Amino acid sequence: MSFIITKAFFKFVAIINGMKNILILTDFSKKSWNSITYALSLFQDEEYTFHLLNAGNRYESESEIKHLYKVDLVQVSAKKDAKKQLEALINKIDTLKIKGKHTFIPILDENNIVEATRNQIKTKKIDLIVIGANDIPSKGQITRNSISEEIITKVKCSVLVVPETAVYTKINEIVFPTDYTNYYEAKLLHYLTSKSCYANAAVRFLYLNKNSKILTEEQLWNKETLQDYFTEKQHSFHSKINKNFEESIEQFINKMHIDLIVLAAKNLNLLEQILFRPQVATLEYYSKTPFLALHQSNF
Repeated sequence: MSFIITKAFFKFVAIINGMKNILILTDFSKKSWNSITYALSLFQDEEYTFHLLNAGNRYESESEIKHLYKVDLVQVSAKKDAKKQLEALINKIDTLKIKGKHTFIPILDENNIVEATRNQIKTKKIDLIVIGANDIPSKGQITRNSISEEIITKVKCSVLVVPETAVYTKINEIVFPTDYTNYYEAKLLHYLTSKSCYANAAVRFLYLNKNSKILTEEQLWNKETLQDYFTEKQHSFHSKINKNFEESIEQFINKMHIDLIVLAAKNLNLLEQILFRPQVATLEYYSKTPFLALHQSNF
């Protein structure tokens, strides 16, 4: 299997197949495999080119390599092993019934995960990044500064994060947490109506605020824009006043049987508390509910 593939080849593949491109970040772990099977199940009625990226297999300087020569030998061995693991991963995917008509391309990149991901976004015209996450270990302590946080905040592309224990079910209920301060949210959510896997799902807009306040004229206008855009789609508006947004999300997910959390990647206030810096030590939705961070640059 050759891992040296030209840009022209990728362009040719995209043209002849009429496919779009999804980038899956893999470290060959259980969480990564779960993200792959979830993505295949989610997009089983469409055709995509899945780029499977394993990154981060080099030292930064020659002096570091010389200083850590023995460790570097291990690194070289690990690099060769990563190539074999990618080949094995493709073969494993080939055995799945949900493989469908998708195309799978393995990629090794020696850069760190953020730089490698940026390179793929630029050269492969990636529409969506998929990443597995195990941010809550068995004891319930939330891991800070996760790779998913790095990717969402530093790479300009929409990201689907799949928890290690998430099990795919048809997307019937979506929650979209918002504070109605961003006028572009209706444009972002066009993505949900354009994909068959989301098209029939009900969208529940959840207004989150720490204090009970009357909506400003701008917030009311943004809310009405969402209302107008989703007139012909099943949706509803809800509100929760709680200083801990994550508690509100947890309660709402359980009450409404939510299958997917969708957030605007630009809304760092909500991302910070709901996904990156929650105040509650144990959260069920963290370990079982996938979330989709939509980035404006994709639309």
